[in-house]
Amino acid sequence: MTADSEASESGTQATDSDESRAPELPDGLRLYGEVVAVERVPAAEVPETFPVAVWTDEALALEFEFKRHDGRARTYFSLPETDPDDRLATLLDVQGVTEPEDVAGAGVLLDIEDGHPIPVSREGGRRGDHRALYGVFLGVFPSFLVALGSFFGFADALFSTVYLGVYVVCTFLILPVSVYVDALYLRSTTDWQGGPLRWALLSVVPALYVVVVPYYLLTRENARPLAVDGASAS
Repeated sequence: MTADSEASESGTQATDSDESRAPELPDGLRLYGEVVAVERVPAAEVPETFPVAVWTDEALALEFEFKRHDGRARTYFSLPETDPDDRLATLLDVQGVTEPEDVAGAGVLLDIEDGHPIPVSREGGRRGDHRALYGVFLGVFPSFLVALGSFFGFADALFSTVYLGVYVVCTFLILPVSVYVDALYLRSTTDWQGGPLRWALLSVVPALYVVVVPYYLLTRENARPLAVDGASAS
């Protein structure tokens, strides 16, 4: 037996071993996995059924454990040193690290495609700012105060030039800008699918924002982060 055939057989055995310990994960499932190992492997070890092409001689393999599923499963990336992989760059940005090895121990939101875990990804880097959420609450506060005043009978005391100015600034400036910036943050760091500009425009319409903003906050609450602490991955 030649050295090349021995290497090929060894690689096949390694791949078979990885597949034998992989959990049965149904396609379409979205779940969290904890990165328990990061290593470089020959591209030949990438299973033929893996849904994303690896075009470098070596691949970066991330191995995941799942709290609700036994066994481990791997995902693969082209190595950034030889040919940059946008998926890996996005993953590192979402995790807030610069080196692939630093992803170890992190929790990653994954989609199961063809039986393999694929990190949920977004185009571009991290955008927006989570602190914009405070601006959303500030933007609706004057309207909330008017509604409260109408209920308890002190609404007339609110109607002044100063309060009108505060209302206009909060409702037509702070609110839509804050919604847009916060939605950008959600779009790049969670699995939220909304359109930042659309939500910002809807939030500035007086007849709509009393419904739009609560609904936006509800969808925001249900969004799942792309990156979590490893202990929280499930």
